[in-house]
Amino acid sequence: MRLDRCIAVGLSLLVFVLVCAELGLRALGRREHPLFRSDGRYEYLMLPDQDVRYGRVRYSTNALGLRSPPVGTKRGRRVRVIGDSVINGGQQTTQDSLATEKAARATGIELINLSAGSWGTDNAMAWIRAHGLLDADALLVVLSSHDAFDRMTFAPVVGHHPSYPAERPTLALSTLIDRGQHRLKEHPARPQDRRFADGWRALRDTAASRNLPLLVLLHPELGELAMGHYDARGMRILDSLSAWQLPVLPLLDRMDSSMYTDRIHLNDRGQAALAAVLVEVMPSLVPTHTFGHDPAPPAR
Repeated sequence: MRLDRCIAVGLSLLVFVLVCAELGLRALGRREHPLFRSDGRYEYLMLPDQDVRYGRVRYSTNALGLRSPPVGTKRGRRVRVIGDSVINGGQQTTQDSLATEKAARATGIELINLSAGSWGTDNAMAWIRAHGLLDADALLVVLSSHDAFDRMTFAPVVGHHPSYPAERPTLALSTLIDRGQHRLKEHPARPQDRRFADGWRALRDTAASRNLPLLVLLHPELGELAMGHYDARGMRILDSLSAWQLPVLPLLDRMDSSMYTDRIHLNDRGQAALAAVLVEVMPSLVPTHTFGHDPAPPAR
């Protein structure tokens, strides 16, 4: 009888702990992960018209599935900012802290954030072919050395990787379980495709055919900051774009390790630093615009 009571008490405690954990995770927004959909043209993108809070992070998408305000009738100058998880911010950067949002407020220029986690130039160019440039006056690319050879593979990601859920889970606890299982699984490294991504040349040709200014900001990884120079992939980007006479602004001297959350991604201070660079380069991209001022102070 004592054994039965011990088991009953143990089960009750276990249920109590699980319920408390579930409620706590829900309070932190861990069930409100932004959702994704697969796409046969550019692999995947966020679902449109989302407005969720993942912990302290507010994550919004417009009707196009982009992490930008709604794109309506063009009223002023408009720049397409192309990138991956760095410019997208992911689940670690709240909407108002995004570099594109800060720079848009500071300049009055509409910055359309065309990005998604792990995207490269091929993904962005495929999106542009499908949806157009939306009357952009200039193109600004923010990518890293690892994007030199980033080609689309259409490997199943949405609904298979915990960072790209297709639907909201019933339980917040399941998100922790999924992430734990994903870390424990073996993920054999795919052979690296050493061909320079076609999207780089396609972006150059698209900008040239539309007579649009194009500028590339080469974001450094943390290891490159430590080395003091870009790795072989970054040098390939610099050499190729130089041969094509495309302007590139290396950010190696603009960033420091205190601005990173990991080897690639930026914290709020890093996003603010990147926003300052966006503001700095806007006059060369859209020189006829009159600049305003950001009513909000930069993140510290």
